[in-house]
Amino acid sequence: MYFISLEWFVTMVATVSFYWLCPGKWRQWLLIGITAVFLTVFSPVSAVLLSGFAVITYLLVRGEKVSAFRLIVSLLLVLAILAYYKISFFNAGGKAGDVIENVAIPLGLSYYSFRCAHFIFERYRGTVAQPSFKNFLSYLFFLPTIVVGPINRIGEYFDQMSQVKWNAERLSEGLERILFGYVKIAVLGNYLVTAKLGALIANIPPDNAALILYLEIIQDGLTLYFLFAGFSDIAIGFSLLLGIRVMENFNWPYIRKNISDFWKGWHISLSSWCRDYVYFPVLGVTRNPYMATLASFSVIGLWHEISFRYITWGLYHGVGIIVWRRFQGFKRRFSPVWADLPVVRGLMAGISILVTLHFVFFGLVIVNQPDFQSVFQVYKTVLFDWI
Repeated sequence: MYFISLEWFVTMVATVSFYWLCPGKWRQWLLIGITAVFLTVFSPVSAVLLSGFAVITYLLVRGEKVSAFRLIVSLLLVLAILAYYKISFFNAGGKAGDVIENVAIPLGLSYYSFRCAHFIFERYRGTVAQPSFKNFLSYLFFLPTIVVGPINRIGEYFDQMSQVKWNAERLSEGLERILFGYVKIAVLGNYLVTAKLGALIANIPPDNAALILYLEIIQDGLTLYFLFAGFSDIAIGFSLLLGIRVMENFNWPYIRKNISDFWKGWHISLSSWCRDYVYFPVLGVTRNPYMATLASFSVIGLWHEISFRYITWGLYHGVGIIVWRRFQGFKRRFSPVWADLPVVRGLMAGISILVTLHFVFFGLVIVNQPDFQSVFQVYKTVLFDWI
């Protein structure tokens, strides 16, 4: 179900209305029930999967202390189910680049799988006490984040859920964020980028292939951002209407000055999840930050789609961060005195933003083309055919 559909809007209005009319002690159960009905109507498979995840995960990591054996078994179970559906989806011809299809088969699977894995890790570390089953269900069956994230953290959710109360300022902020989300999706994404920029590209003479492909790359990058950032705004706003503030997921990623900084503003809940549960553990074992970086971005790629092209896309970003880090060391040693002049710093900041933006946009070619031969052909045409 699309986030700008009438069905979703009615679902939000009805959920918020019933939620605040309901006595406080029943609100969690109400929200769990609404989410269960929502999933059953729009994706019965996801309703069954999420229910199974909730019961099995809760039982496997209950008790005062979670052993390494139970950690491994529970993680393998959750991730194996995620991998099964991802592989089946890809083999059936699905394309993870299609935002709607990716989150709809089964609905929200990528997000609640990683929420379960997050809970399992934190129970093993002992940073989260064993919650009641109702509280755990309310975390997994939290409707605003069920479809497109963010992958919110369970400790922050519990802290807020225990103190939920009517707050007019938070309600106003939530409505504002939802409006921003709709503007990003409908006006900036669908109208300006897809329709208007698409019409401009269509009117370019066919013999300007390099320009056409270049503008299509820009269009793909902008469309992806406005859709995902818009979805996140709606999810965050919906959460605020229910008295809960979930983490930000996008923070101006396209004006960042380097690729490392870009990932601090792009899909923040996923990149921070991989930092905590992939990067730091691999770094602890190998003592090699480069291996930890490549492992993290391999997981980020596989989270989107289990395919060679998405692993390549993930490694593309991982290598980009490694090269940037190496360059920083070189720059500190050999930076000339005039590099600190305000004019030079301003110029270099602008160039850095453009380079980072194009690095990100050109990386999308890897996942948007059907094969690597087509990827190289696009690069060749855009970079060299205009000469």
